[in-house]
Amino acid sequence: MINKQKVLLFISITFVIASFIFFLIPYLVTKTSIGWSYGEETGVIGDTIGGIVGPTVGFVGAILTFLAFYIQYQANQVQIRALNEQKISTKEQKKQMLLQQFESNFFVMINLHRQNVSELNYTKFDNGSSKTGVHRKVFRTIFREFIECFREVKGFSNSKNPNDYLIPVYRSELSEIINDNNIKNDSNNIEINLIELAIIDIAYSIVFYGINKESEPILRQRFKKRYNPSYFFPLLQYIKLKPKQENTHRWDIWLELRKYKGKELRTIIQEFYEYKRVTRKNRPFTPLSAKTRFLDYDEEFNKYYGGHLHRLGHYFRHLFQCYKYLNYHRDLSENEKYFYGKTLRAQLSNYEQAILFVNSISTLGMKWELTPEVEFLSESEVKSKSKLITRFNLIKNLPDYHLSGLKYKKYYPNVKYEADE
Repeated sequence: MINKQKVLLFISITFVIASFIFFLIPYLVTKTSIGWSYGEETGVIGDTIGGIVGPTVGFVGAILTFLAFYIQYQANQVQIRALNEQKISTKEQKKQMLLQQFESNFFVMINLHRQNVSELNYTKFDNGSSKTGVHRKVFRTIFREFIECFREVKGFSNSKNPNDYLIPVYRSELSEIINDNNIKNDSNNIEINLIELAIIDIAYSIVFYGINKESEPILRQRFKKRYNPSYFFPLLQYIKLKPKQENTHRWDIWLELRKYKGKELRTIIQEFYEYKRVTRKNRPFTPLSAKTRFLDYDEEFNKYYGGHLHRLGHYFRHLFQCYKYLNYHRDLSENEKYFYGKTLRAQLSNYEQAILFVNSISTLGMKWELTPEVEFLSESEVKSKSKLITRFNLIKNLPDYHLSGLKYKKYYPNVKYEADE
């Protein structure tokens, strides 16, 4: 493309030359007819040329001045555009630099997540032999343990009264959490059962910490802040009676105990619980009834629920920090955040997502969504940006419509599930 300034300069020079040629024509014509005389005709011609050339030169000067200003204006505009482009380029470069820095940190986090999974292993006695699960298969085993424990805790009491499970303060707190998250309204009026939430939390806590001499005090401390002691103390005594399957003698006793249901089971456990409590203090106690006597033993044995604190604790802390880092990053658009969140979610197996679901509705993991951390968010952002499970569809790939009877959609109705697509 021809430079505008050169075109204007060419037009100006052409105009000036044309003007001089035009005004010299009379002189040339006159010189041809009268020769080189400096007579009267020459004076008239000189006056004529002077009268014309003077204003013309002024006019041409004005034109040239205008053109000079115009050319300078155009040059200034070119410089301004260049500066703006430079600023935009600098801004883009800064954005690219920040994005590269974020990606570098984020993909390091993803690699650490993969390493955490690759280091997992869990050996368990099952169907007559020991089997070792590694990597992601560990989550399948842990989830199955949770379902076992959930059913055992659920079967321990058939009461429909939340007060039999929850102390009043925690019942009020739990109801407030449900209302704050609009779970009932957003899920077609499917009401969350407080008892089910309590059972999920108790079962998951037992699986997470295990139940042995070291972990039982932790469970008691956690439960007494939320649950009725007359319910959870006997419950823990009941769960403690479940041995590892390789202890065939104790396992047979456990299977015998499992034949009792409901009130009859609670009566046996309550009698045995009181018996153990009194005998520990060396007090006399009425002999156990025939139904309970088979539970009395002196031998120590390894409990079935050994705990997964050392496996799940670090795993969930790191995963939570990954999404927290992504969620609160100020230099990313919402689409970019979701893209990177989806990239990390793609690393999670279905059983990882299942364990994440259970973790997130227990007291150990409610920060994922039900009681989120909001110190980095403005009031307008809290509702839309603090709920990590829903915002990043973290349990999108859960199969079917429930997990062994747990209807996850009523807890997270706004997740865009793969099963619905």
